[in-house]
Amino acid sequence: MGLKGKLALVTASSRGLGYASARALALEGADVILSSRNLSRLREAYERLRREAPNVNVYYHIVDLTSRESIDELFNWIEKELGRLDILVYSTGGPKPGKFMEMEWDDWIQASKLLALSAIWVARRAAKLMIPRKWGRIIYITSVTIREPWPDLALSNIMRLPVAGIVRMLAKELGGYGITVNGVLPSIILTDRVLEIARRRAEKQGKTVEKVLEEMAEKIPLKRLGRPEELGWTIAFLASEKAGFINGAMIPVDGGFLNSIL
Repeated sequence: MGLKGKLALVTASSRGLGYASARALALEGADVILSSRNLSRLREAYERLRREAPNVNVYYHIVDLTSRESIDELFNWIEKELGRLDILVYSTGGPKPGKFMEMEWDDWIQASKLLALSAIWVARRAAKLMIPRKWGRIIYITSVTIREPWPDLALSNIMRLPVAGIVRMLAKELGGYGITVNGVLPSIILTDRVLEIARRRAEKQGKTVEKVLEEMAEKIPLKRLGRPEELGWTIAFLASEKAGFINGAMIPVDGGFLNSIL
């Protein structure tokens, strides 16, 4: 895909969709910066990716996406030590699950920092490194819940919505610099986050986790859950030269979920 020699930062990449994205980019030849707020998981991911993609440079740096100071520290390090950035893949962990009326003030504040304010600030810092080079890719991993709210995910359903506005605005503002900005909307992909949701639902409904996962899969026309690597390869394509005319799009990676009758 023409990614050899490009430098990519993937946030929340110690596991799940973030790691799958970093892995796909690395296997296509990009150098990758892993980042997460959990240092032990980050080091494990770093060692794993070095084994899986031995022909590229892999770096890691701890970051807390709810903290502007931590984000600035990450980008100051990139600027000083590496001097450039070609690709930003913005991924985050999810906020705590629950219904709208179960959420308190502090829950909304924390979710806004995690899912909205960080999306703005990370893109701003990344764009500053891309603009002088007249090339860049900014890709947001968000969720189909911004189009089809999911039960028991009030914080995620609402606080991910601003990302769609960010994508459209930045696509127009940054396009003239050769920078494309897009988002992907994964549905039910088998990650630790989905397993957490399944366990919560199983406890409430008196079912097994396996039964809940089967019911989730039934909502998808393909009748199965997505695999993390399927999202990762979509990210690698959007980061490539081959996707250079895709800009301002929010692309479902959902097995047809958004067209299904729920």
